[in-house]
Amino acid sequence: MSIELSPRLKVIAACVVGASTMADIGTDHGYLPVALVEKKIVSKAIACDINEKPLEKAKKFIEDNNFNNSIETRLGSGLSVLKSGEAEAIVIAGMGGFLIQELLEAEAVIASSAKKLILQPMNNQSVVRRYLETHGYKITREDLAREGYRIYEIIMAEPGTMIISNPLDYDLGYKATETKHPLLKEHINRKIFLEEKICNNTVGKTTIDARKQFKDSQAMIQQLNEVKECL
Repeated sequence: MSIELSPRLKVIAACVVGASTMADIGTDHGYLPVALVEKKIVSKAIACDINEKPLEKAKKFIEDNNFNNSIETRLGSGLSVLKSGEAEAIVIAGMGGFLIQELLEAEAVIASSAKKLILQPMNNQSVVRRYLETHGYKITREDLAREGYRIYEIIMAEPGTMIISNPLDYDLGYKATETKHPLLKEHINRKIFLEEKICNNTVGKTTIDARKQFKDSQAMIQQLNEVKECL
């Protein structure tokens, strides 16, 4: 049985290439580790989840595909179920940016023992990039994947150092304007749409926070439009 991954998981799988072992944090149904082992991208995978029910589904899926010897399931929170250095690639996908930051902070030694982190925050992507910059990582790849109306941001990082000199790179993607991804314009339009929603929700409000949000979103919209015009 050949596993057909979604566009988002395909990009994540491509980022794993080069690692012989991987851990999937928040594995849900276990599609990613099964596909990676099936395609011989990794020789061993660890499927992890904090919730018992999805982990049981993943375990059944692994068993149905006869990968019990190559894929281990572990129940627990974040990276706490891992030992230092046992996963060359650690994937944390489909979670909020603040939660990803918390999971990396909670097990900083284990996180830094991996050769690479593949992170796909659902929101607050700037929080993840700022954390990586200030905690001994360098972003080595940024990618985008579209599923329906949504554009997903995939960030790959390795131990090292980097300085993000352009503040817009925190929100738009590290060196996004240099790589000129085929989905970049659509990505920018989506971000403009979200900032416009904030403006609509805060326009005319007199609280200090609302006025600041409105002003910040207006400034962001202007910056994003300027970038789009240069593409």
